[in-house]
Amino acid sequence: MPNRFQSRPKGGTRTWRTFIHIFNSQNLLSMRSISPLTLFVILILTSLSPLAMHSSLDQSEMSRDASPRDLIDFEVSGIEIGNGSLDAREWINSDGSVTEYVLRDELIQINVTFTQAGTSSQPSAANGKLEIWHPVGHKVIEWSVNMTLSGLQSYRAEFYWTPNAAHSQLDDNGHLVGGIILRGVIDGGLADDNPDNDNLDREMPVAIWNDHMENGLCGDVDGDNVVDCPNQLSYGNPMWVSAGYDDDGSLSDYPDSYGHWRMDNTSSEIGERHWRISRPDAEYASNRHDLLWWGWLTPFDTCDDTGHGFGYGTLDNTVSALYANNFCRIKMRGFDYISLQMVTNAWGSMGAGDQIRMEANSANAEYFNYTSQQLSTSGDWSQLVWNMTDVHPSGDYTLAFRFDSDSSYASEGIHIDGFIMFGIQRIPEYTLDVECDDPLPNAYIVIPADPRPPSLYCNIHNNGYVDITLRLYTEVSNKSWMYGGPLRIDSNHPSDHDNNVVSKTIKALESMDTWFNLTIPDGATVQELAWYVHIGDGITNFTKHTMEFPVDVTASYSAYLTQKTLQNPAVTLLPATSGSVVMTLKNTGNQVATWNLGATFADNRWGASNLKWFNETGVEVTSIEMRINDKFELNAQLTAPDQITPGTYAVTLLASGRAPANFQTEWTIHVEVPIDHQLSLVPEIREMLAPADSALRWIEIQMVNDGNAEEAFDLSLSADWRLGLYLNAEQTLGIDPFGGDTSILLMFPMPYGIENETYQIWVHATSQIDPSYQRSVQLLLTVPETYLVEVPDLDLTEEVYRGGDDPRTLRWEIWNNGNTEDRFDISFETSHSDITVSAEGLTNGKTVWIGPGSSLNLTVSYAFGVEADGDRIVTMSAESQKAATLDQTSSDSGEAIFKVGRVGWISVTPPIGILEVNEKGTYDLTFTVSNAHSTSEQLMRADVDRTTEPELFFNVVDVRVEKDDRDFVLGPGDSRTIVIELDVNQENLDNLANNTMDFYVILAVDSDIDKVSASANVRLIKTVQEVEGTDAGFIAKLMANVVFVIAGLIAIGFVSVLTFRVIKDARAPLEEYSSLDDYSPSVSGFGGDSAIPAAPSLPAADEVANSMYGGSKEIFETAVADMPPPPLPEPEMPEPEMPEPEMPEPEMPEPEIIEEVSEVEPDVETPATDSQTELPPGAPPIPEEGLPPGWTMEQWAYYGQKWLDQNKGE
Repeated sequence: MPNRFQSRPKGGTRTWRTFIHIFNSQNLLSMRSISPLTLFVILILTSLSPLAMHSSLDQSEMSRDASPRDLIDFEVSGIEIGNGSLDAREWINSDGSVTEYVLRDELIQINVTFTQAGTSSQPSAANGKLEIWHPVGHKVIEWSVNMTLSGLQSYRAEFYWTPNAAHSQLDDNGHLVGGIILRGVIDGGLADDNPDNDNLDREMPVAIWNDHMENGLCGDVDGDNVVDCPNQLSYGNPMWVSAGYDDDGSLSDYPDSYGHWRMDNTSSEIGERHWRISRPDAEYASNRHDLLWWGWLTPFDTCDDTGHGFGYGTLDNTVSALYANNFCRIKMRGFDYISLQMVTNAWGSMGAGDQIRMEANSANAEYFNYTSQQLSTSGDWSQLVWNMTDVHPSGDYTLAFRFDSDSSYASEGIHIDGFIMFGIQRIPEYTLDVECDDPLPNAYIVIPADPRPPSLYCNIHNNGYVDITLRLYTEVSNKSWMYGGPLRIDSNHPSDHDNNVVSKTIKALESMDTWFNLTIPDGATVQELAWYVHIGDGITNFTKHTMEFPVDVTASYSAYLTQKTLQNPAVTLLPATSGSVVMTLKNTGNQVATWNLGATFADNRWGASNLKWFNETGVEVTSIEMRINDKFELNAQLTAPDQITPGTYAVTLLASGRAPANFQTEWTIHVEVPIDHQLSLVPEIREMLAPADSALRWIEIQMVNDGNAEEAFDLSLSADWRLGLYLNAEQTLGIDPFGGDTSILLMFPMPYGIENETYQIWVHATSQIDPSYQRSVQLLLTVPETYLVEVPDLDLTEEVYRGGDDPRTLRWEIWNNGNTEDRFDISFETSHSDITVSAEGLTNGKTVWIGPGSSLNLTVSYAFGVEADGDRIVTMSAESQKAATLDQTSSDSGEAIFKVGRVGWISVTPPIGILEVNEKGTYDLTFTVSNAHSTSEQLMRADVDRTTEPELFFNVVDVRVEKDDRDFVLGPGDSRTIVIELDVNQENLDNLANNTMDFYVILAVDSDIDKVSASANVRLIKTVQEVEGTDAGFIAKLMANVVFVIAGLIAIGFVSVLTFRVIKDARAPLEEYSSLDDYSPSVSGFGGDSAIPAAPSLPAADEVANSMYGGSKEIFETAVADMPPPPLPEPEMPEPEMPEPEMPEPEMPEPEIIEEVSEVEPDVETPATDSQTELPPGAPPIPEEGLPPGWTMEQWAYYGQKWLDQNKGE
């Protein structure tokens, strides 16, 4: 079964010749040479021919039944295409109907049947025609034939024609439509009673090409030494040629260069053969890129059109060399077609990644992919349509079937058969459809200077398939009208508007709107004339369309009032001012008339009193008489109302005809009333006296708008910048016109330090509507001498201050805010008595002189008592000395707030419970230290507090913070543990004064912003517990008294020896001095406290020793400074007999003679302790450097061993 849209040929031969044949035309041409008798015989035979010639006259062929009243009724009863040898082709539509079509450039026979359908038996003559019309409206060709027929006789005329342009198209339903119009025409003259059937049209679709694909070239695809395309070569006829290519587009040589396209003579859809890419019952090859080109062979080296109608082609040298014949690819020209469709038949499938496509290749390729179509795989052919209308529509391209495969799965492939191209081809001929809104059959009725002159609108449609331009021309029969240029054409040309215009391009099948305009001259007399419109080709000017319209000019009263010099606005007036507008009045009618002058006003604030008319001589007029074509100049004087707001006002000036002239002309002008700026600035005072005391003052300034518009103003100042003046607003709101007002405030902050003088101040108001308008007012400010002082408050709570620290200093700034040099009395008050404060650089409590607007940084020293904790406030007051001399008071005070003690930025958590020590060893006390600050890290220092609990250090070997825990940094919120090591030996436990002794081990942690301490409880337990009796206390007291008495006797003896030496030295000569610089007394009570001698000071120059970072710090702070000599224990038993120590008299050094001494101070030299001195029983050996400073021998006897243990590592 044929598939839908199938094309079916009816036979016939293909030719490239074009000719026309009319039945018996050659015999008719020889009639001039025959005799009159012969001619008579021929005429008789012709009259009898309807009865004798059945092949041409057929009584049975009737197109319709004639009415009994129609004796003679010629009609065109049928148009047929083709014959047995030149038959039309058939296209089967989707509904099964058949449409005949022909091919471009192929000869076709056309048969037209003419019938005399009337009832008359008498022969009647008629003239028949066949006209060939292109759908654009262009007549391509026509033929005519004469005939004589009686009633119910027919005549068939045969015509031969070769179409030269394609016109065919498949609609959305697959129906073949379009085509060249075949029109049969019969003219039976006046005797024909029915003209309605004299014409018959038939559309004949003309296809571009129909190819059964039986003709082609290929190689021996299956290698059986037989070419798989058994065709004989022919030149000039389009055919299909196979070639194989590599990926880069070059001709392939594997297995050969012919490619794998081949013909198959089984199961074809059209004809005997079709095309495929594999052998029967086999799969197609892998890795192929084969093309089946569409083109023709030629014996020439050029590719000129050989008659197939496709024009010149492209010579393919590669394929030509492959087949040893020149091969030209067909070039399709997309710009030659309005529409284009390709129809093919196919079935089969491709493996994944493989495809067969139709390739339209220009600079870039576009494809129709057969692989993606829903095709049968069992041999049922499908007809496929590719709409190529938009494929390279402005270029040319070649066509080929393209086969691409990879190395994956393969199949039998897709089969291709049949190739039809339908299209609508562009032709150079075109016609126009012109639709106009003309008044025909009526005329245009006009009057002179017609305010609504004739304007003819036409829509001009280009029926052709090519882009065109048109020449538009219009004129009137009265040539005198043409001198004034009364005609205008408005088309798609943006700048050409006279009466002769060449339009811009009108695209194919598109339209152009056009207006032809006629202006009627002033004073035109009553007449009739013709208005012509001509439309021609824009290049050749061949006429395409003409129109003629009658125009009638009637009698009329009319005039034209216009502004002599066109300008807008016509005049500019301020309120209550006047101005003139020069007007021209012309009698444009064809009658004499008198015209009254006046006006109407769009705004009711204007009226007749605001207008006066004056003639050319300056005389006021209210009317004027005018003849035909008279023209006068008039002055319209306008006066603006007194209180008129800004704006543009329309005034319509009138000239009204006095009866019988029932006509009125008018002209609207615009009067501009600009803004009338009239602003007044009125201050409440113009002069002010004010000190520079930073107290805010102001002056109110009233702003009065006497102008004619609500107006807002920008405000600004011109003054010495040091005054700091400002206005309470940078701009005003809108101020009502004609006396509206508002107020502004000029603010005087009177900053400190303004010099004593008088200042000029200007306040400016600038119009926001017109910045060029500005009004100003001047004010004066006088500043007297001013005495002011400022002492700022200081918030020093961000830093931690420790009670008992050395005095610190701060810079406290004192400002002279007056405008003259001054000095100030300084005094202090404190919130607590534990604060000491003083200032440096004062003279009798007064500062140095401070310039106006300047400051003095006063150095203030402060310190806090040891027990100070919490907030502390120091108040510093300063009082002007200059103000005091004038019996005035000018003072100020400031507070400095300190945070003393802890502030909460450090948290120290001690260990829980009591550490009991009952045997020797090293014990760890673990504390937790946290940085409580939320944003800052802290550098912290940890150490043991040795001053708060001194007894602890005499009962243990050592208490110290681990070395790695002494200095550290904690981030915000971070914590760490600190370990204190407690060293206890057996002797410590054996010699405890009590059976148990409780102590606090205090960890002190400080940073730059806080200082915190925490204590842990330690309990030392004596090794051997003593049982306390009733006399135990008495014995202890007695032993303590004995020791005390012995120590006192030793001290008295020592003092006696010193006294003796001093007396002896005093008797020596005056030049000789003994130096006591190196003398250090070993007897307690000398030079200070009788109980505990003062320890020597630390070496001030030793920065390491004085620092907290190692060095000899522990020696200076722990052994000497932080650990005074321990007191002697009080024995609890009867006083034992103590041997009196032998105190050998120390050898005194020889006096040192100093030759040059300006000032002599006695030096006391402490004698070195003799290492061989006899020690009390139980006393440890004395160090080589002697007893520790401030120690006595008795103390050494009791506590020397502890001292050695604590300092054994130093």
